[in-house]
Amino acid sequence: MKSTVRTLALTAVSLFLVTAGAPWLKSQITNDIRAHVDHSFMIGDKTLPPGDYTFRMMQGTDLSVMSVMDSNGKGIAEFGVRATIDNHRPKHSELVFRRYGNTEFLNKIFEVGSKTGVQLTETSKQEASLVEQGQHAMEHSEEQR
Repeated sequence: MKSTVRTLALTAVSLFLVTAGAPWLKSQITNDIRAHVDHSFMIGDKTLPPGDYTFRMMQGTDLSVMSVMDSNGKGIAEFGVRATIDNHRPKHSELVFRRYGNTEFLNKIFEVGSKTGVQLTETSKQEASLVEQGQHAMEHSEEQR
């Protein structure tokens, strides 16, 4: 009897922790992220030139897809994302890039004031090739004001 009660108690506590933590793991990006990027960068296999961009969560995708638009509001790309946690709360929205030589790949996006952001779910073919060649990324973030 004691083992059954213990098992039920552990199951109930585990279920509570999973349920209570689920909203915390959801992406917290609720507003558009406007960014000025002064270098070219890649999202997936698409290279974007320096410029002004708007990143937005796509409606109806359970917070798993973002889009990026240029300064004219033209949709450029859609990409899969998942929630990620950083160790600090940014004072401004941040874009995080991985740099291999002169090539930069968008990796994460954080909204001002939130430790929870999004990370791209797919690695581009070019980045995968660079990793296969033994190259290591230098990760850096750029605050957006």
